[in-house]
Amino acid sequence: MRFKSFLRRRPSPALVVSFVALFVALGGVGYAATQLPRNSVGNAQLQNNSVGNFKLKSNAVGARKIINGSVGAKQVNSSQVQLRVSSTCSTGAISAVGLSGSVTCSPTLPNQLGASTSPVTLGTGSTTVATKSLTAGSPYLVLAYPHAVISGAIGQHVEVDCTLSVPSTSATGGTPGANTITKSLALDLGSSTQSDAGTIPLALPVSSATSAQTATVACTDSTPSGAAPTVAVDTTLNAIQTATNS
Repeated sequence: MRFKSFLRRRPSPALVVSFVALFVALGGVGYAATQLPRNSVGNAQLQNNSVGNFKLKSNAVGARKIINGSVGAKQVNSSQVQLRVSSTCSTGAISAVGLSGSVTCSPTLPNQLGASTSPVTLGTGSTTVATKSLTAGSPYLVLAYPHAVISGAIGQHVEVDCTLSVPSTSATGGTPGANTITKSLALDLGSSTQSDAGTIPLALPVSSATSAQTATVACTDSTPSGAAPTVAVDTTLNAIQTATNS
């Protein structure tokens, strides 16, 4: 058969099917690699260690994607996360907790100091409500709870400011200064009452010093306008010896 006559002849269906099969065999793999059906890649298609850090979208892994209990001491940065306390003190008390969870024990219990006062009526300006001397050579956590009882005009807006302060000198010979914290109590007396009350919680960490320090609670009637109300304040003042975690 001559070649020209072969070209003029219409290809048979079998020949067409053969060409299609050949095309699919040669090009079908490339099509499948670039046109993956949705949800077709699963755990079986991923090689171990094949997904790296750069393939994960930022903030893509949340709490729901982490197995409960799978993150432990080996996975956390020990310079940023303090591990669970791993031991106790058979005598005395814990004076410090390390990043690894180890504890340092003190043979004696922490020193605790306290005072409470009777109600003091506030005058013009700042009024001292309570004081307590803190022994030298140790840091403290100082706590105070001034309780204000207010009597004024019906519907009056009343404000009371209380400050906890501990003037101190650093145990390392630093410049004298004052650790202070101030919080306010604001009340609106009701339309049928002329009295109300409230508590102002105060907490202040204090560094150790070379000499005794004095913790002071002082309060001020800061009512913005109108006749000055009568404000009586009493408080507890407590100091607990502390130590800095390492």
